[in-house]
Amino acid sequence: MLIDRFGREVTDLRITATHVCNFRCFFCHMEGEESEEKGLSPQEIGLVCKAAVGLGISTAKITGGEPTVRRDITEVVRSVKDSGIGEVSMTTNGFSLEAIAVKLKEAGLNRVNVSLHTMNRERFKKITGVDGLDRVLRGVKVAIEAGLTPLKLNFVATKLNLDEVFRVIDFASEVGADVHLIELHPVGMGKESFNMHERLEGIESILSKIAKKVEYREKHIRPRYVLPSGVTVEVVKPFANPLFCAGCNRIRLTADGKLKTCLYREDKVIDIMGILRGDYQEHIKLELLRTAFLVANKIREPNFKFTLKTDHRIPLNRGLRIGAKS
Repeated sequence: MLIDRFGREVTDLRITATHVCNFRCFFCHMEGEESEEKGLSPQEIGLVCKAAVGLGISTAKITGGEPTVRRDITEVVRSVKDSGIGEVSMTTNGFSLEAIAVKLKEAGLNRVNVSLHTMNRERFKKITGVDGLDRVLRGVKVAIEAGLTPLKLNFVATKLNLDEVFRVIDFASEVGADVHLIELHPVGMGKESFNMHERLEGIESILSKIAKKVEYREKHIRPRYVLPSGVTVEVVKPFANPLFCAGCNRIRLTADGKLKTCLYREDKVIDIMGILRGDYQEHIKLELLRTAFLVANKIREPNFKFTLKTDHRIPLNRGLRIGAKS
């Protein structure tokens, strides 16, 4: 088991499968990565996962870029699943789900998060650069039918689309999905578009009034609002939020072969490409990878830390119920 010096247990591996994407979302953070590397092989990713499993990591999220642009994405999924990882999920723009959802499920994918930032076709084109709303909506429905559930819709809130939060929640209710409301944060292209940032406190105030239950998820200590319709709306506020960082349980595998300990940090990484592509037997590679994870865990630290001043984002006036893990 990996527990860093701040007492945070590491149980989740976030895998950047590629930096290539068929969308051009103006706020994309590209997992905090800037390399042009297109991705590790399925076998290399699987080996890293196998080492991670031996240290107590039990879940993996495949992301990008857009993972489904890889022609071998089902092999990537299968390699991760075969490593012994308990739950394998994927974040995707949903553009290809209609065609490959069943294949992804058969390869071992458990569930997906689909980026959906608007229900308006013209606004969708403005945000993503692609006229693909109808195709994404069909993909969401096919993915749910294929059993890639619980499916979650990722909605990045900006000045351009904040008025559509409840339209997306209504769609989630119709199809049987949940929603992640995500604040824009200044990473990647988000640095240039951070003037579009919108806080979510106003939306949370409405959600708290209509929710039948409010709880806090262990990962990032995120608030979750369970609505009467059955939809769970989870609010993700990574920027300038020490409570979020205090609940981080994640290490990242970058597309160019590094263990990255924080989305925001470029100085807290361990390069493992030499291990993956070195002339070693597999058992030696696994031992070296485990050592790399141990070092990454040792240098891992929250990007936003608590100070003597009370952080206004922490819900001190509410009982903190933590326990939801999904």
